[in-house]
Amino acid sequence: MSLLGAITPLGKVAHARSQWLQCVWAYIGSGAVSATIVGLSLGQIGYWLGRGYTTNKLYFVSLLSLLLAAREWGWINFRLPERRSQTEKVWAHQFGFLVASAMWGFHIGLGFATWVMFGGFFTLVALAVVIGSPLYGGILMFVYWLGRGLPVLCAPNLVASPSVAAELPATILRTRSLYRRITGFALIWSCGATLLAALRTR
Repeated sequence: MSLLGAITPLGKVAHARSQWLQCVWAYIGSGAVSATIVGLSLGQIGYWLGRGYTTNKLYFVSLLSLLLAAREWGWINFRLPERRSQTEKVWAHQFGFLVASAMWGFHIGLGFATWVMFGGFFTLVALAVVIGSPLYGGILMFVYWLGRGLPVLCAPNLVASPSVAAELPATILRTRSLYRRITGFALIWSCGATLLAALRTR
């Protein structure tokens, strides 16, 4: 969110577009590094706990996905295990937009270091641990990060002017309920896929 509000306006100004592009790729690249490190670590933890996904482990991921979907739809309510903080906006003033973008990306890419707005992240965490493969975990979290980072690249195309771009984070937050419903459907799909995989391993 910090990055969207801070640099998306640059993408709407012709003479600043090069700076915007550098910031976006710094953000995506550094976040990809930290997300992959986290994925590798989760896979390694799973390997140490017992390599190979068993039926019971897959049932657990399926049940977790179902619970998280119910939470996203507002049927049940519980707090996610998260660090209730955001990235530091002041980094842009201390280090400049380019370095700050890389720092924001690395910080957010860690996953556990900031707010977790949607519960689907924890299904991916559980799956990376359950599979117990550092390579799989690294790829899984890398792809997840690309899904989070690429919208930043597209953001200027979604707004009409720099002033509107500055308000993009607030606009996204106003439609949070829609994103939660969409996340709920994705979690139901995850529930079904892991349940099917569990039944096939019996």
